[in-house]
Amino acid sequence: MRNFRLLKLLISFVLFAFAVGFSGCNESGFDSLRRLYGEDANYYIGLRKKAEGEEKAARQLFLRCLKKGSYYAVLRSAEELVQFGTIQERLSACEKLLAKYGDEDAILIALGAYENAGEYSKILALTESIDMTSCKNDIARIRLGALFKRNNRQFEDEAYAWYTSRPMTLSMNRLYQETVTESLLSAKSKIINFRIDVYNANYNSAYERFSEIRETVIKNGTLPLTAQIVSDMGKACLYGSSSYIKNAKIFTEIAAKEKSDKDIIYNAYFYAGRLYDKADSDYAAAESCFVRAMNTAQSGIRYDNALWYLLNGSLRTSVDTAMGLFKTYRENIDNPSYFDDFFELIVPLLLSQSRWSDFKKVYEAVDGYASDVSVGRFAYLYGRLVQEGLIASAAPRDEAENAFRRVLSLNCDTYYKALAAVKLGLDDEAAKDVIRRTGINKNFIKDEEVERLLLGYALFGLPEKIYPQWLSFTSNGKSISVSCAAALSGFLNKGASGTDEYYAQSLRIIAKAAASADVPLDEDAWKLLYPRNYAKEVSASCEAFGIDEAVLYALIRTESFFSNNIISAAGARGLTQLMDLTADEIAIRLKRSDYDLLDPATNIEFGAYYLAYLTKRLGDSALTAFFAYNAGIGRVRRWINNSHLELGRHAASDLFLETIPYSETRDYGRKLISASAMYASLYYDTPVPAVVKKITNR
Repeated sequence: MRNFRLLKLLISFVLFAFAVGFSGCNESGFDSLRRLYGEDANYYIGLRKKAEGEEKAARQLFLRCLKKGSYYAVLRSAEELVQFGTIQERLSACEKLLAKYGDEDAILIALGAYENAGEYSKILALTESIDMTSCKNDIARIRLGALFKRNNRQFEDEAYAWYTSRPMTLSMNRLYQETVTESLLSAKSKIINFRIDVYNANYNSAYERFSEIRETVIKNGTLPLTAQIVSDMGKACLYGSSSYIKNAKIFTEIAAKEKSDKDIIYNAYFYAGRLYDKADSDYAAAESCFVRAMNTAQSGIRYDNALWYLLNGSLRTSVDTAMGLFKTYRENIDNPSYFDDFFELIVPLLLSQSRWSDFKKVYEAVDGYASDVSVGRFAYLYGRLVQEGLIASAAPRDEAENAFRRVLSLNCDTYYKALAAVKLGLDDEAAKDVIRRTGINKNFIKDEEVERLLLGYALFGLPEKIYPQWLSFTSNGKSISVSCAAALSGFLNKGASGTDEYYAQSLRIIAKAAASADVPLDEDAWKLLYPRNYAKEVSASCEAFGIDEAVLYALIRTESFFSNNIISAAGARGLTQLMDLTADEIAIRLKRSDYDLLDPATNIEFGAYYLAYLTKRLGDSALTAFFAYNAGIGRVRRWINNSHLELGRHAASDLFLETIPYSETRDYGRKLISASAMYASLYYDTPVPAVVKKITNR
């Protein structure tokens, strides 16, 4: 697997085999892969046999892998074996798995089979020594379900320990639906009911229980108070009541009385701060509570969370207050990226108040403490304001250039790097190098066994398995190398038909790897990250409506990530995410009486027409057309007028973007400019500076 060229060759063979009818291959066609994968090959070939309806042959192959395969192939073979065969055969597979591996992954597979077979005694025996406060949630759920079925007296005590020791999950909610009911009146059941209400956002109902819960765990001490109960009490008060000050005092009392549990103290001060902040009448009290929460935080994420709320609340006082607090506490920040949205808020505030010189103060305060994304934004804007003469400088040209060069030294948004490259007058090769330079994750840890499993799905022609398994691993903290991600992404992209989700899956896999890359991306990886899917349809629509292909590809990538059947929560449909009302108007203009927005060709044609129409209506400005595509032409015209009031003759497109009141639309514009530059650079031999200047009318 270490020879990436061999891997690409093998995947090319698999794709060719698909084209000529791979499904008819017999086992002899897998000889080279058997040599590569050894006993693990039985798992993959078994999957193919199962798909072909040969369950007996598949079962034999899974059993062979279970006996001699490597860890992940054994686990996955066991998962398959417990799905078919007689009950005894399924249980036998579990015993063999547990004999080989006794970890939680193996235990969970066995428990699932025992649960389906109604083998509650086996479940209880296998989980007897499990710690309910730290085991996998599904292990806890299955054990508790078995206790409930057996009417075991331990059920309530163990369920209570599980429900009150950690954050609520889908597994907890599922168990609740199956076991705990509203009619149970014990103190423990009432607290579980309370937590379920908060989990399901039934805050009014939860707040109705608040006094009783407080009586139980605080006043009478019938049951011990936990950090999770305090957290849910805080949410109930925040969203289920308007008595913010009164309830804030309750939480400060909880914090003051607690002597040992720092998580309880943190949550109590944190929610007291949230409540004082929401009351918007006692900022000093809110600040005091957040600072105390930070002082007791047991993890970096908790410290950052309290500081984030402190900084955001302080913005209502002034930007100066917020930045003063940031400078006070910046040394202890754990994850600078956590504060990117906070700094995003500051930019339009300063611009709307014509506080040009404050950009230098903020830039100096964040450099070295905020994320590269935030530092890059302020460096670029500081340089631009110096350029425009809005910030006084003894050597404005040098000052601006230094700021732009600082942007290029950071792993910040491609948008700001591209604009800085233009401002510095870099040639095309230098600009191309700048926008393709990504940060390298120095803490990357490669898991060769995980990558071996995932790559096997591609090599054995099992595309449907890749994305779900990749998602499971990455959701649990596993990192995938760029070379592995590129192989998986390339396989899915080449095998996609345009009517399935493989295009979108391909893009998500390579995008995740690129965001935390272990090595620089090569040309092939960049093209997977910015693919030209639906090339025929895009080319035809661009020719029909006079749009650059790079721009239309950028629009599709930004809107849908090439998922052709996606429907947003607002109802926008398909690759270019058009609303039905907009599509109806387009259909009339294109004289279409019948259309389907989930048909890729139709959706691309309608999206291209609409973008061309907006561009023409907005003075041939692609950038303002992008904004209008996202937020509506009426809003964009108002924003343009407002920017002229705020910036006067300095209302250039890059500064105009920063004055837009919606962060979503600001980010949308940045993404489209970046993606357009990438596509133009990768496929159309168009210089990056030329693309940026054309889109921004500079």
